[in-house]
Amino acid sequence: MDFSEKNAGDLGSLADAGGPCIAPLDAAAEYLRRRMDRVLPLYVLAMAPHAVVAVLLIDAIVAERRSNAETYCIFLVIATLWRWVWLARLQQNVQADLSARQRGPFWKRTASILMVRLFSNFAITWGSLAAGVPAFYGLYVGTFAAPLLLESDEPTITRVGQSLSWIQNSGKRLFRVSIAMTAITILLTAAIFLGQAALAGTVLPSLLGVDGADLNVTIDSWAWRMRLFYLIFLVIDAFWTVAGVFLYYDSQSRRLATDLRVRLQGMMEVQP
Repeated sequence: MDFSEKNAGDLGSLADAGGPCIAPLDAAAEYLRRRMDRVLPLYVLAMAPHAVVAVLLIDAIVAERRSNAETYCIFLVIATLWRWVWLARLQQNVQADLSARQRGPFWKRTASILMVRLFSNFAITWGSLAAGVPAFYGLYVGTFAAPLLLESDEPTITRVGQSLSWIQNSGKRLFRVSIAMTAITILLTAAIFLGQAALAGTVLPSLLGVDGADLNVTIDSWAWRMRLFYLIFLVIDAFWTVAGVFLYYDSQSRRLATDLRVRLQGMMEVQP
């Protein structure tokens, strides 16, 4: 879908993430409001296999079917790789909208994107044991992997090194973003579980005549609760995928502005 110059300019203005730390998140929410028709199909394509396998794995875990759980874990790895590929494609679309330019080659950078995502997941998993510092960098490197590598043909190591410097330069700001996303997740979780309790306790039994006892047995089961948590993950993940592109440009612009100020200061110092 081609955009007019006006739409490209409007979307470009959303990438101007000055101001408070949540400005990129606000811009991402506005982008989702305007471009849900572009985001949703690719996100469904990315997550459909993952969701099917996750539900089957939840059932296997709850029923203590270990052999089935092992098989579904293998399928989940494959579904995760599929998910990463199409989420990268989704981020490329967002990136193309924000930069008002044609999309560059995608498939030749796919292997590098998957590799960066894999190592970032290792950092998140094992870095949590080391005061969370590697996990923090792993979270944002993985989030920035697609826009980082699709923006330039430079070697992957070079681009990752640049992203680490941008993350370090915006560390406090990105840490506040992490806290904001944690608060959003907690509020969303509370809203869903409280809403479920209200429906099961009053609305459905009184208005529709649903048997409250049978309904409570269902919603009190771990299988149902884990499915709800997965639903919350889907909502947060869709938003974070889009927000990651805005946070990438926000961190990049702040680092480049810092580099420019340093160079200008150096030029002033060498002048006679």
